[in-house]
This record gives sequence, structure tokens and C-alpha cells, in this order.
Amino acid sequence: MTTKQEFLFDKRVAERNIERGLLDAKVYEKSIASLPDRADNVALTSYDDEAADELADASNDETE
Repeated sequence: MTTKQEFLFDKRVAERNIERGLLDAKVYEKSIASLPDRADNVALTSYDDEAADELADASNDETE
């Protein structure tokens, strides 16, 4: 479960927390810089354009 402290550093709300004075920008930048690089832990995927178009069409049908 996420703690309140972890939520302050969540990149989706960090800018807002910095603007409100809840989080120091330098502390945030230092925290981000200390995160490990996980570039070697990725899986590349590919898809064909036809399948992507079908998925997009199905998604558009659901929203109409």
C-alpha cells in the first residue's frame, strides 16, 4: 500500500505538490536521480498495423 510520503513523490502529482509547498523541488530531483535505471528490464513488443487499427476501431465503438 502506498504511504502518504510516497504519494508526495508520485510523478503524476509531484509538480502540484511542489507548487503547494508540500514537496521541495530539490528533494524531488534528488529522489528521481537516485532511482535505479531499469532500461535493461524491458520487453520489446511489436504489432501489425491492421491489428492496431482493429483495436482502435473497437475502442471507438465502445465510446459512441
